Amino acid sequence: MIFKDSCASTKIWVLFAMITLVVSFDHTLKDDFPGPYCSRINQCCNDRQDGCSLPIANTLCYCDEFCERGHVSDCCPDYRTFCLNEPAPIQSCLHNGVYFHKFNTTRDNCNECRCLDGGIVDCDRDLCLTDDNLVRNVNSIHRLGWSARKYDEWWGHKYAEGLTKRLGTKEPTYRVKAMSRLHNIVDHLPRSWCGSSWVISTASVASDRFAIQSRGKEVIQLSPQNILSCTRRQQGCNGGHLDAAWRYLHKQGVVDETCYPYVGYRDACKIPHNSRSLRSNGCRSYSGVDRDELYTVGPAYSLNNETDIMAEIFTSGPVQATLTVYRDFFSYSGGIYRHTAASRGSPVGFHSVKLIGWGEEHDGNKYWIATNSWGTWWGEHGNFRILRGSNECGIEEYVLAAWPNVYNYFKPKSIS
Repeated sequence: MIFKDSCASTKIWVLFAMITLVVSFDHTLKDDFPGPYCSRINQCCNDRQDGCSLPIANTLCYCDEFCERGHVSDCCPDYRTFCLNEPAPIQSCLHNGVYFHKFNTTRDNCNECRCLDGGIVDCDRDLCLTDDNLVRNVNSIHRLGWSARKYDEWWGHKYAEGLTKRLGTKEPTYRVKAMSRLHNIVDHLPRSWCGSSWVISTASVASDRFAIQSRGKEVIQLSPQNILSCTRRQQGCNGGHLDAAWRYLHKQGVVDETCYPYVGYRDACKIPHNSRSLRSNGCRSYSGVDRDELYTVGPAYSLNNETDIMAEIFTSGPVQATLTVYRDFFSYSGGIYRHTAASRGSPVGFHSVKLIGWGEEHDGNKYWIATNSWGTWWGEHGNFRILRGSNECGIEEYVLAAWPNVYNYFKPKSIS
């Protein structure tokens, strides 16, 4: 730029100050310095003139065509709108009924959205755990047999997060797949069967079987935290294998939930590996039972088919099943579940649930009754029904159970 000799030093200082203030013409200056400037003096100049400048902050801004020459801009905030008759640029965006500023962000479910020049909204495109389209697509399928809903607990979370933090079961290992299948011979199974209310709790299959096989003498909740923290070579809250958990119950044994409460993360194991005593670990046995050894089970076994699973539940109590989880399963609200095309193209995960019974609709549709671990707010008060007899989602492929080592309540009296 060309300056008058009499004020050259002053203009150089002003130019330096403007370089530090603005690197290029910034429309958002008007938000912090609304003016008016050029419109106040009602003047726009062709050449650099002191009379075409106004004070702004601790320096000057200009209303002439030289003010935006090169990479440095010292134009007044209203130079372009007043001198060049340009429309004021859009500095805010509208998305889903929400206005937000150019330098702020907003959320669209699990994705972050940014406001770009011209009011353009740019959002991330990660797959969310649930969304309106998924729920609407499921509910639009006629004669599907189940309904979906939008859960607030899932809203704002990514689907990848749900797969890692809400499932956690690893694909069955070769050890599980190679298990010999137990075949039950039971005639005249009822068309519908479900245990009493305590079976529908969040306790594990082993806990239920202790209560059943002890005929109510040991109604205990085995500690899942004990298994989570103490089972070796597993990934804690990031997943583990069912055979490893059953093997720990068989080889080591666990204490009850009251003695080792659930905290929701893998902490340091509090039960010594060589310990076999409840009392030495500060735990009490169930009221009225003189037990001191940890709660253990026999070796886990696998069930062969639909009829064998039904017979096992009928005669011995709930069993554990692994299923493939599709994205629409998270939105399940009620009915007999089967995965739909609404989940096409989405990754899948593995999940373990407790089968507690079965039933059959008037139209002949057969189903399993299963207890999930997500809470009573989900599904049918924490439970769900899933199609039976067709291995829906692999629910009948790997079904495990084990016999609990209940306390010997009838110890023979010693002969004197």
